[in-house]
Amino acid sequence: MKRTLILLILTCLGFTYGAAQTKQIKNLQNQKAALQKELSASQKLLTTTKRDVKSQLNNLVVLNNQIGEQKKYVDGIQSEVIVLSNNIAVLERQLQALEADLALCKKRYEHGVIYFFNHRMALNKWLFVLKAKNFREMSRRLRYVSEYTRYQQMQAKIIKEKEAAVQQKKNEILGVKVTKDKLLVEGQQQQRQLNEKQVKQKQVVDDLNKKQRQLQATIAQQQRKYANLNARIDQLIRAEIAKAEARRKAEAARKAAEAKRRAQEAAARKAAAEKAERRRAAEEKARQAQIAARKAAEAERLAKQQAAQARTAAAKAEARRAQAAAQRQQQAAARQQQQAAAEARNAARTPAAPVFRAESAADNALSSGFAANRGRLPVPITGAYAITAHYGTYNVAGLRGVQLSNKGINLTGRPGAQARAVYSGEVTAVFNMNGLYNVIVRHGSYISVYCNLSSVSVHSGQQVGTRQTLGSVAGDGSGNCTLHFQLRRETSPLNPEAWIGR
Repeated sequence: MKRTLILLILTCLGFTYGAAQTKQIKNLQNQKAALQKELSASQKLLTTTKRDVKSQLNNLVVLNNQIGEQKKYVDGIQSEVIVLSNNIAVLERQLQALEADLALCKKRYEHGVIYFFNHRMALNKWLFVLKAKNFREMSRRLRYVSEYTRYQQMQAKIIKEKEAAVQQKKNEILGVKVTKDKLLVEGQQQQRQLNEKQVKQKQVVDDLNKKQRQLQATIAQQQRKYANLNARIDQLIRAEIAKAEARRKAEAARKAAEAKRRAQEAAARKAAAEKAERRRAAEEKARQAQIAARKAAEAERLAKQQAAQARTAAAKAEARRAQAAAQRQQQAAARQQQQAAAEARNAARTPAAPVFRAESAADNALSSGFAANRGRLPVPITGAYAITAHYGTYNVAGLRGVQLSNKGINLTGRPGAQARAVYSGEVTAVFNMNGLYNVIVRHGSYISVYCNLSSVSVHSGQQVGTRQTLGSVAGDGSGNCTLHFQLRRETSPLNPEAWIGR
C-alpha cells in the first residue's frame, strides 16, 4: 500500500513537471523558429561578391547581427537539451517506480499461484468445497474459492496494465532521447555555422582594417550624406510644426472673433430690449396721466353739477381721489420692480466667453493611437529584410576606431522592396535629394520619415493608411535595396527598433 501511494505521488508530480517542461520546450521552439526566420532572411541579403568598402561594411553589420542571432539560436538548443535531459531523468525515475511496483505485483501473484497448487485447489476446486464437514463450512469454502479466484484475476489484470504502463513509459523515454539526439546533431551543425560566420567576420574585419583610410573616408562620406539629409528633414519638420502652430493660432483667432461677435450681438440685443422697455414704461406713464386727467375733469364736472350736495359727499369724493393716487403710486413701484427683474434676466442670458483647446481632436487621436502601438508598428519595408545600421552612436564590432551615428535605422531588403506607412497619417512633404525621393508622414505629434526611394506613389497633403505603399526603395549597389527610416516626436528622434514589431 505504501509503495503504491509513493508511485501515485511520483506519477502526479511527473505529470505536473512534464506539463511545465512541455510548455518550456514549446516556448524555446517558438524562439528558435523566430531566430531561424531572421537568420534565413539576413542570409539572403548577405553579399559576398562585392569587395568595395561600403559593401564590406554593410556585410560586416549583417554578419554581426547574424552571429548574435546564431548564438541565441545555439543557446536555445542547449537550453532545450538541458530541459530534455531533466525530463529524461524524471521519466526514468517514474519507470523505475513502475517496474518495482510491477515486480511486487508479479511476486504476489506468484505466491498466490504457489499456494493454490500446494493446497491442490487447482486440481479440483469442487472437491475442496465438498470436503467440508457441514453446510456452513461448505458455504465459507465456496465463498473463499470465489473471492480468491476473483482476486487472482484482478491481479493478472493489474499486472497487464502495469506492463503496458512500463512499455509506454519506455517508449516515451525513447522518443525524448531521439528528440534530444536530433537536437544535439542540430546544435553541432549550428555551432559549425556559427564558427564559419565568425571566420568570415574575421576575414571582413581584417580586410577592412587594412583599408582603414578608405574605410574612414567612406564612413565620413556617409555621415555627411546623413547630416545633409537630417538637416533637410529637420527643416521640413520645423516648417510643418510652424504651419501647424499658425493653423492653431488662426483657428483660435477665428473662434475668438466669433465669440466677440456673439458677445456684441448679445449686448445689442440687451440694449434694444432695455430701450423697448423704457419706451413701454413711458407710454404706460403717459396713459396713466391721461386717465388721471380724464378722471379729474370728470370729477370737476360732477362737482359743478353736484354743488348742492352735502359736505359729506364731497369728503367721500376726496377720499376716493386719495385712494386712487395711492394705487397709482403702487402701480408705478410695481412697474419699476418688473423693469429691474427684466434687466436682471437679460444680464443672466448673456453668454460667457468660451475656452479653446490648443490642439485639434484629430491630432490628439492620431498621437494617442500611434503611442498605443509602440512595439507593434509594421516594418516599413516589404519582404525579407535585415537591419544594417542601428539607431544612435555605436562602435562596429571588430573595427578599430570605427564609430557610426544614425538618427534612424537602415533596413536592407531584396530587389523590388517597397516602402510602406507604419501608421495612418498625412503626407506633409515629398522631396528629392541627390536624385532620390524622401517622404515625411505626420501622425499627430509623431512623424515617420522614409528615405532613399527611387520613386513615390503619394503626394504632399495626401492621407495614407497603415501599410499603404509610399514608393519603391532604391538599390544600394550590392544587388539589394536599403531604406533609411526615422521616427520623430516633433523634432526629437526616437529609436525605431523599439517601436517596430518583429
